[in-house]
Amino acid sequence: MLGFFLRRTYPLTSRLVTTLLIVLLLCSNQLALADWESFKSAPVRSADSKTIRGFVSIPEGSGPFPAIIIAHGCFGVEQNQFEWAQRLNAWGYVTVVIDSFSPRKVKSVCSDPELVSAETRAFDVFGAAAYLRNQAFVNPQKIGLIGFSHGGWTVLCAAQKKFPANAQEDPLQAAVAYYPWCPRFGLKETSTPLLVLMGKEDNWTPLDRCERLLAEQGEEFENYVRLIAYNNAHHGFDDFSKKPGTEFEGHTIAFDRESAANSILDTRAFFDLYLE
Repeated sequence: MLGFFLRRTYPLTSRLVTTLLIVLLLCSNQLALADWESFKSAPVRSADSKTIRGFVSIPEGSGPFPAIIIAHGCFGVEQNQFEWAQRLNAWGYVTVVIDSFSPRKVKSVCSDPELVSAETRAFDVFGAAAYLRNQAFVNPQKIGLIGFSHGGWTVLCAAQKKFPANAQEDPLQAAVAYYPWCPRFGLKETSTPLLVLMGKEDNWTPLDRCERLLAEQGEEFENYVRLIAYNNAHHGFDDFSKKPGTEFEGHTIAFDRESAANSILDTRAFFDLYLE
């Protein structure tokens, strides 16, 4: 039933999607709780820590549950992140869809990716992890991360060896990056198990950049990383709302049913391996 509402042809705002999720899922008993919560970006004990927010949803059951943090793309929180939350809840995970932009009064970073940098957003991720570890319904030893596009770049940052110490938090247990931007320098000490999912036809975050970055991981870190590339897949291949495809500043964003289905299976298997 929920999928019908979320896949209407008119665009949905995050507020409308949130309302639909709360009403429909709670009424159907699929979730025990679904609401926006506020927490500090990491380091959470710093006087300069930014207060951010996340949409928290908890599956039915007694818990404690493993949890997965969801990092949105450069357009901010969109329909696709809520659909992923619903999917992960059905798999038995608590989810937090982090909103890194609204608390900073930013709508989009697509034309200026450093306006809210991936590194800044990685601190938000560890703030969400700190929040989750203090909840009785969460297993504090089983927290993962999934991110999309700019949020995928955020995942690459959060998975680095240095980052938990910088955030003054424990490392994450698993991370999945959908079509991330892969910088040419840095991010070569991945110490969190990382799955990178790319489209072979992506002309916004090209596959070859990530292949090169991951191939340059130090010997100590190379076994933590796996890359899968899907045929005929553009940027946003998992996002049903991008059917038919669209263009942004010359970049194609398009849903691909086969790639989406395969990536969902790959993601579930990966999280099951590290978070079950």
